[in-house]
Amino acid sequence: MVMADWSKLPDDLLKVIAKRLNSAEDYASFGAVCKSWYSIFGDKECSCSGLKSPWLMLAEKKDSDIRQFYSPLTGKVYEIPVPEAAGKCSWGSPYGWLITLSTHFDMSLLNPITGIHIPLPSLNACPHMNVPEKSQSNDIFIYKAVLSSSPSFPECAVMIIYSDYGRLALTKPGDHRTWTLLESDYGPVEDIIYFDGSFLAVNMSWELWMYDVSGSEMKTIRFAPAPVLHEIDEIGYDAKYLVEAGGEIYMVIRNLYDTARRDIPYMRTWTFSVMKLDMSSKRWEDVEDVEHSTFFLGNNHSFSTSTSDYPEFRRNTIYFTDDYCGFLDIPRNFDMGIYNFHDTQIHFHWDDYFIFGLLLIYA
Repeated sequence: MVMADWSKLPDDLLKVIAKRLNSAEDYASFGAVCKSWYSIFGDKECSCSGLKSPWLMLAEKKDSDIRQFYSPLTGKVYEIPVPEAAGKCSWGSPYGWLITLSTHFDMSLLNPITGIHIPLPSLNACPHMNVPEKSQSNDIFIYKAVLSSSPSFPECAVMIIYSDYGRLALTKPGDHRTWTLLESDYGPVEDIIYFDGSFLAVNMSWELWMYDVSGSEMKTIRFAPAPVLHEIDEIGYDAKYLVEAGGEIYMVIRNLYDTARRDIPYMRTWTFSVMKLDMSSKRWEDVEDVEHSTFFLGNNHSFSTSTSDYPEFRRNTIYFTDDYCGFLDIPRNFDMGIYNFHDTQIHFHWDDYFIFGLLLIYA
């Protein structure tokens, strides 16, 4: 009996099969068959846009091109070779793509499952960005990178928060050779998200600004004033995150304190609070919980999921990563875990099999 050589199936037939895949698990299994099957993902028609399966990307292993992805749906860890991300800083997105930054300050978009790679303008090509000379400073110079959509859409844009002064820069894949630096006179930016055709940014003064990139010329608008703060903790620290959930905008305040271990400032989270923006009055309102949602926070693109769509995630909780690792001598994964609004408790995780970089793959 002659065994069939599955590696020699015609490309046209493989493309038909690939287009019928509907989960990240299917893509991982399909690409693992052989090199010829995996190479089909280089065709944009076979990219994994439209998937409904959420995945979390785990911490990078030293001296390895293999990245691990945890599927809450199956409870399994999938190992996928992603050599293009080795040794680079990576920021996840809700679209299944990574934004990567090399030690030479070259940036790109990378789909870790299909291997599709889209170069972005090098930061060194932007003369007024004042890129530091030391290559080890790349993960400090760029604090956050956010996608507006999947790169398969022509209107896709990338916005970053860079430098110690919390400045913003914007580019679009494909037809832009440099970054557009966004001037602001309202102070350092702490977080950004993309919402309803515009980027929203919250600054250290708690003001919400909108950057409309839908037209030929970008418009900057003061979208909402700072909330009325009833209590201010002058001893601790806070970090602000913007999250969209169910068409609403939330601002999550992460309260931290300095553990000062061995004279090194280790930042540790002790609680969270949440406000929701009233879109009519443009005023912030305190909320007690996030109800049937799950929030994912970090220096990646913060996002939410509905527990009715993704019951594998805990409802009314915040999954958070360590935003301060890499600074000074702070170790990785010191401050990461799950916050439960029901009992206001935090369950910390230090092991390598918890989320460090976040990547959610869904449509």
